[in-house]
Amino acid sequence: MSKLLLAICVSIGLTALAHDEGHGPKVADTGKYGGLVSAVVLKADAKKGASAALVHKAELVRGADGLVQIYLYDDKMKPLDVSAFEAKGSAVMAAKVKGKWKDTEFPLELKQKAFEGKLPKIESKPFNIDVTLKAGGKELLSAFDDLD
Repeated sequence: MSKLLLAICVSIGLTALAHDEGHGPKVADTGKYGGLVSAVVLKADAKKGASAALVHKAELVRGADGLVQIYLYDDKMKPLDVSAFEAKGSAVMAAKVKGKWKDTEFPLELKQKAFEGKLPKIESKPFNIDVTLKAGGKELLSAFDDLD
């Protein structure tokens, strides 16, 4: 019983330290394209963690060929009109390589209903992807953590 209790305490402690405690409130929605859903917050509010105000929601869909697609939704998971967004965005893949965090940036481009980009070579797992997009003169951030 004590080993189980120790394992639970350790896993809770590690979760609390993961990736700056996240960027924005937790969301529990299911992706419409089979991807992972995360909060979109103002990039300036990212350090607020879970208390950052939800601006939108984003779904990350990854293909076997390394294609990454980001779909955007309102707070009720209704697809957003992405014409208000700048056509180019960026993403950063962060992974621990030899004990140190390594960031690899890659571009995203708006194509019809989603932002698309090619995921760089994955050097270690798990890894994180932070997506930065612009709309209405504001930078927005969505973080997808502990990907494998």
